[in-house]
Amino acid sequence: GNATVPAMEMTKWFDTNYHFIVPELGPNTKFSYSSHKAVNEYKEAKALGVDTVPVLVGPVSYLLLSKPAKGVEKSFALLSLLSSILPVYKEVIAELKAAGATWIQFDEPTLVLDLDSHQLAAFSAAYTELESALSGLNVLIETYFADIPAESYKTLTSLNSVTAYGFDLIRGSKTLDLVKSAGFPSGKYLFAGVVDGRNIWADDLAASLT
Repeated sequence: GNATVPAMEMTKWFDTNYHFIVPELGPNTKFSYSSHKAVNEYKEAKALGVDTVPVLVGPVSYLLLSKPAKGVEKSFALLSLLSSILPVYKEVIAELKAAGATWIQFDEPTLVLDLDSHQLAAFSAAYTELESALSGLNVLIETYFADIPAESYKTLTSLNSVTAYGFDLIRGSKTLDLVKSAGFPSGKYLFAGVVDGRNIWADDLAASLT
């Protein structure tokens, strides 16, 4: 920030020691595709012979983790901007597809929170709207830092455009039991989070897999 434009708030990424700058949004916020970082880094790795999985913060978690800008009512519904931000995601997806990406990962960590029916419906609406853009791609939605509640699991596994689901099986000690009891969609993939994301030391991969 500076004397005329104050810096935005920086807060913890859930309960980790990592931080992020909180987006400040309002009813007049306009979204545009300005940074091609994800695409450029995918192309850079591919040129070196490494086919990576581009990772984007999912649209619903992006909005839920934002806050009303200064001068905007605290009660402003951040999810009302969903239809405005999805066209930007479509642009990014199209560019990644053109670059040769076969997988895309969307991080939607807010799925582990206690969400109401309106918030859960936003996930269904978002990924239904993106379904055509995502056609031909393998799509992973990643959650982490806690168990995923049953209603969130039901919403997530009902998304037609999604190929795979990622769960934190370290902090989410009850998630595997939920998967077993609720069932897992046929033909889909489960990405098991067995490495502690809060641990700064090198992981013993053999031990994590036993």
